[in-house]
Amino acid sequence: MIEDDVYRASSQYRYWSYTKESLARIRQNTNDLASERVRAAFHRAHTAHPAHSSNSHNAVSAGDADADAMEIDVDVDVETLTVDEELKIVEWGCSKIMEMGEAMNPRIPSHIVATAIQYLRRFYLTNSPMTYHPKQIMTCALYLATKADHFYISLAKFVAELANLSEDDVKAPEFLLLQGLRFTLDVRHPMKGLAGGHIEMNVMADEGRLGDISKATGSAKRIGTAADHAKRLLATAAQMTDAYFLYTPSQIWLAAMMVADRELVQIYLHNKLSELSSNEATTSLQQKLMSTISACASLLESYRSPKDDASQRKEIKRIGKKLTVCQNPEKMDIVAVARAKAAEKRGGKDSDVGKALKKRKLERDMMDKDGDVFGPDLRNVPGSGED
Repeated sequence: MIEDDVYRASSQYRYWSYTKESLARIRQNTNDLASERVRAAFHRAHTAHPAHSSNSHNAVSAGDADADAMEIDVDVDVETLTVDEELKIVEWGCSKIMEMGEAMNPRIPSHIVATAIQYLRRFYLTNSPMTYHPKQIMTCALYLATKADHFYISLAKFVAELANLSEDDVKAPEFLLLQGLRFTLDVRHPMKGLAGGHIEMNVMADEGRLGDISKATGSAKRIGTAADHAKRLLATAAQMTDAYFLYTPSQIWLAAMMVADRELVQIYLHNKLSELSSNEATTSLQQKLMSTISACASLLESYRSPKDDASQRKEIKRIGKKLTVCQNPEKMDIVAVARAKAAEKRGGKDSDVGKALKKRKLERDMMDKDGDVFGPDLRNVPGSGED
């Protein structure tokens, strides 16, 4: 409880743990790079077709899967998404993963859905929705999570459960997604900790180690009610916020319990720490721990579902329309790009497809010499990793 050596050795702690400041810097850097590349892509499209004053492409809207094609004036400076708007689009994609998991037959377990959501959130730390729309990534993230967490479902059956999708739509982004995840598929969730904590609190109550809670009748019911509330928070608010990036799994489940019953968590932590020692260091640790868990609890409490907020739904529609205008035209069809790369491998470097891809890569490299298309290596971002 003082130092979780097992968790500190995990890829989640080493690569996906941040402070609020470092997380904000990474997202701002990703947004800046993506905005530059979107403008460069529209400039290249205009240069390649100087006789045309506008470029038409299929609109991909967060609110309408069947949006019509839109005319985009490439001479006008494209208004790109802000960091906050990108985050709202990613959260929309997370909510769609939840809906897909619930709609599947058999229903995909909540912890696997949670894994898929964290894959999506991790991917978009160094990739922008302006480059890859969440619609292109989220189904792949869910299917990858079923494989990573050993919940077998064939690709044919998976696709059959989803409307208007082909197997290529699910397979094509997989390597791209793995690159964005830095090939780290392990996700440590707080759900198991909550289950263990629920049992331990009941035992402590029976042994009279929870103070007034132990003395009162119905202590088990009180603990059970708090655990149920916490479980719902872990399946919703914990997934839709930055909790996984900012806090450890044990801090998250304790924070969820604190939202449900603050007094219970305070007594529980006081007694657990008192059993270790009663010196000043323990008192200082308890204060620090309570402060951290309280901050996490405030984060979980701050979440409001768009289903319950009309203004949020309206805002998502607005951002979705804006995204159709600033979507990178060179990255809109991941399936086509994947097929072209496969054709290059089959035909060799001297094939027509290979030459076309090589030429486009050289042109892109000439205009974009500012880093990797997937964003900077997280190890080189100040404040990342061990934060």
